Amino acid sequence: MKKYKKAPICIGFLLPVFLLYTVFIIIPLIQTGYYSLTEWNGVTEKVFIGLENFKELFQNSDYWITFQNTMKLVVITLVIQIPVGLLLAYLLYSKTRGMKIYRTILFLPVVIAPVAIALMFSLFYNSEIGVFNRVLEAIGLGRFQTNWLSNVNTLLYAVMAPQVWQYIGLYVTIFLGAHQSIPGELIESAEIDGANKAQVFFHVVLPEIASFTNISIILCVTGSLKAFEHSWVMTGGGPGVRSAYLGVYMYKTAFVNSDFGMGSAITVTIVLLSLIFTLVFNKIAVRAEK
Repeated sequence: MKKYKKAPICIGFLLPVFLLYTVFIIIPLIQTGYYSLTEWNGVTEKVFIGLENFKELFQNSDYWITFQNTMKLVVITLVIQIPVGLLLAYLLYSKTRGMKIYRTILFLPVVIAPVAIALMFSLFYNSEIGVFNRVLEAIGLGRFQTNWLSNVNTLLYAVMAPQVWQYIGLYVTIFLGAHQSIPGELIESAEIDGANKAQVFFHVVLPEIASFTNISIILCVTGSLKAFEHSWVMTGGGPGVRSAYLGVYMYKTAFVNSDFGMGSAITVTIVLLSLIFTLVFNKIAVRAEK
């Protein structure tokens, strides 16, 4: 009986969250799925065309260019953000003196608007007054100076760099919290048994924070799949779509070209990619834990 008496209280707390999630997440997703099956410019009547948007989309070379750009971003963020965040968190955890100050400094870029970060890096990349070219010249590597946002060989990676750098602090904070949740007795016993820092890290710390690592990987991948601000502010996704991600391509298709049906189809592919990766990775992670 006590459980049933508590039910109205639980429902009362959960209902606002459920309503907000339904109104702002579930319903828009359902509407987007429907719009992806229509031809619609945002003004005239919607015309149901079935899967024609998806057929046209998968035959469009621009879509596959932005898809490849997005996949490159996913790989680079995974390779850099997770390991660097993990390493910095371990160093901060091992050296507790001044930890709060360093943690704040590392986390500061995360709370700055991506638009501001993108504008800042646009100035850094400037071929005339940019910091990067000035530094290369000062250290005797002037031959490597270039217009970073115009050179096709550096364009995409120059756009990726601000996003990769900005969110390292997020994973430092997550992993630092994970390190602090490890019982001190485990590390002490390993050190008493003669384990060095590297052995403690790989054989004690990493297994204990595996669940946090899984969460960070999912956040990293899904965040990269919906990347938008840095590319849009710095280059507008251009030239063409050479520096665009799927999110930028979706925005240009829907709001610049007024093709909301095709834009919704691109959105559906982004959502499906995120869902597929999350489900597959969670299954792999559960099997690995077992």
